[in-house]
This record gives sequence, C-alpha cells and structure tokens, in this order.
Amino acid sequence: MVGKIAYASCIAVCGWMTVALAQLLPQGLPMEVAEKLVEAKQIYVATLRKDGSQSEAAPVWFGIMEGAVWFTTSPDSHKGKRIRRGSPVFLSVEGKKGPFIRMRAEIVRDGAKAEALGQLYERKYWIAWLGFFRPSRDRVESGKTLLIRLVPEESSPPPASN
Repeated sequence: MVGKIAYASCIAVCGWMTVALAQLLPQGLPMEVAEKLVEAKQIYVATLRKDGSQSEAAPVWFGIMEGAVWFTTSPDSHKGKRIRRGSPVFLSVEGKKGPFIRMRAEIVRDGAKAEALGQLYERKYWIAWLGFFRPSRDRVESGKTLLIRLVPEESSPPPASN
C-alpha cells in the first residue's frame, strides 16, 4: 500500500494555490509519523522539567503549515514556561505514552501566523469555526498566548520519568 505522503499526486488546496502536501510537513519526520500527523485531530506534547524529567504529555490542537507543526498555549502553563526556558518538546501522534519525536520549539509573536493557524483550526475543529479556542492575532502579539512552532530535532525517546 502506498503511503499517503509518498503518493505523488497527493496535494492540499490552500486558497487559490495548490501545494504538495510533502512541502507542508516538517522535514525529518519518519514517514509513519508524518502520515499519522496528517490525519490526527490532536497531538500530545511533553516538555522537560527543571530536574530533567519529562512532564506528562498533554493533548493539544495543532496545525501544519510552512514545514512545521504549530500550536498555542498559555504563557502561564507549565509547558509554556518550560518552552520559554528552552525545553525541547516531545511530540506524539499516538497518545500520552508515545512514541515521541524530539522537536525544537520556537515562540513566534507574529499575528499573521496566528491568524493563519486560526484558519486551519476553523477547517479542522468545528468549535473553532464558531470562534472558540482559535488563535488570536491580538493575544499572540501581546504575549497573552504563546504561538509555538515545532520542527524535528532528532528521533529519540524522551528521558525516563522519575
């Protein structure tokens, strides 16, 4: 069976332009993870605590754009604080227990990116279409919401929890 990503004519329609789906996905993801990511409604993310142990993975809404995985979080959340401190993010498409891919996280304060992610959410999550829980330009630009961009760092298991 040919994988959804590997299939040569697989394209996604983005406004007036068509873009090869493979160009939208982060480079360096294993094929099986990329295929699951395309179909997933949520991802599970974990970060590193100050003591080096892995946090429990939390489910988050996400979007794929510009070769990265994007999501938002509160700057006061544990994951938000840890990402601001430089923690990598461990991403799983299969659940809280993994397997995980180690991702490099970048905080982005670009309101236009927040709006683009909001449009992806509207197509993916019905409640976002109603205006709930979608990223806001104003909140991202003011720092009230963190817009997180993830790209693969390496494929490795997260550190063992205590």
